[in-house]
Amino acid sequence: MVDIGGINDWDAAGLERLSSSLTSRTNTLIDLGDQLDGIKLVDGWVGETSEVARRAFEAVVDQLTDSAAQVGAIKRLTDDTEDAVTALKRALAEVSSLALANDFAVLDDNTLWDRWAFERPPNQTDAEAADRQRLKAELLDRVGEIVLRGTEIEENAARIMNAAAQNLISDNGSTDVREAVGLGAHQGATKTPTPPAEGNPSENNQWWNSLTDEQRDYVRDERPHWIGDLDGIPAAERSAANLAQLDTDRSSIDGQINEAQARYDQTGSAMDEKRLQWAQDKRASLDAVEHVMFQTGTDGSFLLGPDGQRVPVPDRQLLAFDASPDRTLATAVVAAGDVDSADHVSVHTPGFTSTVDGGLGGLVNDAASIRQLSQWQLDHYSPDTAGHTVASVAYMGYEAPQDVGVLSDGMAQTGGERLASFLDGIDASRSDDPHLTAVGHSYGSLTTGFALQDGTGVDDAVFMGSPGIGTDNLGALHISGDAYTLASGGDGVAALARFDGDPREIAGVHDLSTRAADVVMPDGTDVALMSTDRFTGPIVERMGSHSDYYKLDTTSQFNQAAVIAGIPDVAVPR
Repeated sequence: MVDIGGINDWDAAGLERLSSSLTSRTNTLIDLGDQLDGIKLVDGWVGETSEVARRAFEAVVDQLTDSAAQVGAIKRLTDDTEDAVTALKRALAEVSSLALANDFAVLDDNTLWDRWAFERPPNQTDAEAADRQRLKAELLDRVGEIVLRGTEIEENAARIMNAAAQNLISDNGSTDVREAVGLGAHQGATKTPTPPAEGNPSENNQWWNSLTDEQRDYVRDERPHWIGDLDGIPAAERSAANLAQLDTDRSSIDGQINEAQARYDQTGSAMDEKRLQWAQDKRASLDAVEHVMFQTGTDGSFLLGPDGQRVPVPDRQLLAFDASPDRTLATAVVAAGDVDSADHVSVHTPGFTSTVDGGLGGLVNDAASIRQLSQWQLDHYSPDTAGHTVASVAYMGYEAPQDVGVLSDGMAQTGGERLASFLDGIDASRSDDPHLTAVGHSYGSLTTGFALQDGTGVDDAVFMGSPGIGTDNLGALHISGDAYTLASGGDGVAALARFDGDPREIAGVHDLSTRAADVVMPDGTDVALMSTDRFTGPIVERMGSHSDYYKLDTTSQFNQAAVIAGIPDVAVPR
């Protein structure tokens, strides 16, 4: 296995010189081939030549095409290796820069030097210490992926060089030198490495960063399913990959429906009827995804551009869609805004009974409204924050409980693992550090609570209508900022405190108001806000407050937006 020191010593310029030399040799072989072709074309030459001479001539041609195939393979190997080394050294430089900016250094033996290994930096908080340890682990993961990629490059080069040395590069019986060069080049091509098996977001991102431009194009064009749901990959790349697969997804879902229908027709059982319904719900989920990603006319049909393709909704990213046969419910993740560049990113996780087919459109609209309000607040807060950008993500990337599963935290723990990876992936996919807020509603707040206990790079958290967050200790959440709660009057779910108590009672958590309020922004703009409390009326009506946290022009929505924008001082406290 190579080490960082070895990678630093690799000479991309030397490979470029070798490639130039091999190009000259290739051209020489092609010229010789052309001359031999000319000899063959001389009128009557073949027919008038003795059998011995003919065989000798064919042996010369065969030797020439063998040599051409070998040179073609080595030339292609050299070009691919030069590109791979350049990409890998670029990735290593980026990791080294990130390390140095945080008082680490990448050493030649694949380890990290830590300036603060034996003492704590002055005035460092516990949250900052935890973030530093998380960064250290991330840097080591990235170094490991670079070393693995470097080892693959070396092993691939050795394999092809050995094949050439042993005359195992075949011209496939070709008698044309140009064709033989191409056949050899195909055998010398470096295969695009697959993503890390069960890689974490940092490893996934480092894999992507270490690919050459040609290899990335191959993934985009031929293997989009590699990256569509891969945490740590830039959001724009994930979205393009997922959109490219929608037709494939529809074919897969139609196949599931046909199979389920055939089985139900055969058995008539209630279980097979349910399986058929699940498959049909997946198709409805895909319809829902397409309707939030593409513009529609007043009649509900998709608008088409001059190229005949559907017109995308501006500032939308499809970060995940999964309707595979092993899933009961489809899952999807859609962003309003650019997750790759936004100054502030929020991730909104819903709870009990939420489904892609029934709720994605509403959640995306809520996320878009929150994003718009946060940006408005930033523009009216100060000249320093004006123009800051926000991206808000509707996260339906886990299967929420639809029935009695809501009485257990099992689905929240499973969903929390997926959500933690997604949150960590946002952080890993960017070279800068956006202000990241996790927002969980109802059972989704429990899912969010479990996710944050994994350590995710999240700065702030908002829990709305929460039955509990899986801990009664704020420190267990591993956030660098603050945690906030919103609980509307009449919301019985928020009063349950079923999962490790009422989060409003956790020391250090800020309880924000849901009452009507009048807020004056720092620039003097006055904002009148409505309440989401429902203290009177039948219990069913009072419980309606549980679904009102995103309601427009309410104190609840305003407070969420303020936290997301990183200006919680304008939020209205309880």
